Amino acid sequence: MVHVRRLTPDDVPVLREIRLRALADTPENFGSLVAVEGAKPDEEWRAWLRERAWFAAFDGDDAVGLVCGLPGEPEWLLFSMWVAPQARGRGLAARLVDAVRGAAAESGAEAIGLHVFDGNDRARRVYERLGFVHTGESEIIAGKGRRNRMRLAPTRE
Repeated sequence: MVHVRRLTPDDVPVLREIRLRALADTPENFGSLVAVEGAKPDEEWRAWLRERAWFAAFDGDDAVGLVCGLPGEPEWLLFSMWVAPQARGRGLAARLVDAVRGAAAESGAEAIGLHVFDGNDRARRVYERLGFVHTGESEIIAGKGRRNRMRLAPTRE
């Protein structure tokens, strides 16, 4: 049975392990590199866990999914979404987005935004299925290509 939970500052090893796996698996979908994040000290990981809403999906003891919600007003930013290859197609992306959506709604956020790179069609389709719409905004990230902004609103029903 897969469960999703918010990571705490005590979960540095969990966050580091799954984040580095995500970066190694699909580096083209992220704005960072394994070498850069692998060199970060524990305190930097701990700060991430204090300042951001990180959620992980677990299949037993194995972390198989990750997403982050960065609090902001009036909109949160969803990023670092990743589901392990063996866990894809099981609805985990929806459950991870729902976790961020719940945290954003609790904080009073009006919406959730995200960026998706051109060519990451699988993620784009997932986000569209979950209700995200294209805003028409995009930017070029050196060495990565164009990333397009999407938005989900409202966070509250």
